[in-house]
Amino acid sequence: MAGFKNGLQKVGDVYHYCFRINRKQFKGSTRAHDLQTAKKVLEGKRQEALLGKPSVPKEAPTFAALVQDWLTAHARTTSAGHRQGVEHISRMWMTPHLGTCRIDQVTQGMILEARSRMLEAGRSMATANHLLRVVKLLWNHAVASGFIESIPFKVKPLRVQKKPRPVVPASRVPEFLAAIDAKSHAPQIAVMLKVMLGLGMRESEVLGMRWEWFDVARRTYTIGKAKGKEARVLPVPNWLWDALQTMPNTISEWVFPGVGGRRHHPHFCRGDLKKVCQDLGLGNVTQHRLRASFASLHAEAGTPITEIQGMLGHKNIATTMIYVETSLEAKRRAQDALGQKLGLA
Repeated sequence: MAGFKNGLQKVGDVYHYCFRINRKQFKGSTRAHDLQTAKKVLEGKRQEALLGKPSVPKEAPTFAALVQDWLTAHARTTSAGHRQGVEHISRMWMTPHLGTCRIDQVTQGMILEARSRMLEAGRSMATANHLLRVVKLLWNHAVASGFIESIPFKVKPLRVQKKPRPVVPASRVPEFLAAIDAKSHAPQIAVMLKVMLGLGMRESEVLGMRWEWFDVARRTYTIGKAKGKEARVLPVPNWLWDALQTMPNTISEWVFPGVGGRRHHPHFCRGDLKKVCQDLGLGNVTQHRLRASFASLHAEAGTPITEIQGMLGHKNIATTMIYVETSLEAKRRAQDALGQKLGLA
């Protein structure tokens, strides 16, 4: 509910309320689908706040009901992938054991048991930590919706040693580009992968590329619909511009049209990318790791981190730092340069 400070606002199919009394903010879901009912709920919440009565319902929902309420409330404000991830984690690891349990009766021990089940099933500690993020997300929604006053437990995430994740190193970029040209089963896929590596765009942004968002005179591309809800302008390097010009621009509004001129489905490039990376021994470089490769290549080339942040579209520079992987070659050059500066080389 960004920018929503007072009154009612429809989020998905449900109205949410927000108001302030004595500098204290009250907000949550009215759980109403029509405006008249939502207004009555809002007035009731105001009266409860003025009289000092708790705005928490007498009976909190079950865990299964909470998940469904979150999915409904965020149907139009979050991506389909995010909603599917929350639904999957909940359905696989929590609903079978906690589905009928009221959320105000869920204990810290129950959450720890859910995490233990994941680990015993062979899931990684990082995946188990993701479950905790989903739990926090759902219970924060419960607090914001007025189901409970506060989260009744606090589980610390497991400490996971960070390991270098695979990227396409600078020394192997020409080899990688040649391989996707030779082994992709469609010319579109080769150009898509080049765009992910050359512009640092998300797969969804590449699938949604439109010809109208190119500026031929300036050789730029403006991402008009992005995860961060803000358009960003990206200069297109000459080598990538030439590759994009091989795509026909009269068939569809999309740069990469699918059957019938429609957009391709997610992971359209995954199979070819996986095969190329296996053949080259690059590891599990996914579509999103091409975005990290873009950030790492720029960092290695000396591009200021603030510029990388702007091209990736991150609001927080700390997020950008997660994407940057420093290669061993770059570290060796830095060590050699320091040795020369100290007169030791």
